[in-house]
Amino acid sequence: MTRTVIVAPGMRLSAVVLWVVAVLLVPLALVGGGSPWLAPVPSLFIALVAWAVLWRPRFVCTDEHLQVVDVRRTSTYDWRRITEIRTRYGIEIVSSEGVRRTWLATRRTARLGALPTDRTGGTTRLDVEAAAARMRAFLPEPVVQDGPPPATVVPAVITHRAHGWSVVGMIVLGVAASMAGARL
Repeated sequence: MTRTVIVAPGMRLSAVVLWVVAVLLVPLALVGGGSPWLAPVPSLFIALVAWAVLWRPRFVCTDEHLQVVDVRRTSTYDWRRITEIRTRYGIEIVSSEGVRRTWLATRRTARLGALPTDRTGGTTRLDVEAAAARMRAFLPEPVVQDGPPPATVVPAVITHRAHGWSVVGMIVLGVAASMAGARL
């Protein structure tokens, strides 16, 4: 099974930097005379935002489907439902549901990378057009219908799974971090 994972290395580096900052904030808050119960809340908020917004977004291409993991949801498209992958304003997925702009590549100058499938090498650097070309390689050839329709039809599904817990977590921790920041 062929599998390609496309990520944004710059966003992932920013996530690592934010995680280091989140870890360093706890002892700084405790040394500064803050409440030991309020000190980790802003750090947890920063760590969750870094993971959900900067680390998690990716494209996963397999022989069966394209998975788009964004901040708010994970969408899985069977390749037969995708009609086009455009690079007009970044990477856009055109399917029977319409145009889906993605979080990972919101502009044409975004720097992306393909993770190695065997985990031995480093990330292969890609621009938006090269990443879209890798994704387009998975698109099947259009089926020409000549004659009567087939007797059986295999469904080609599109599923969307909301990341509700991470969005709610960011909201709750954001409010708690603001309150903790006001008390520290």
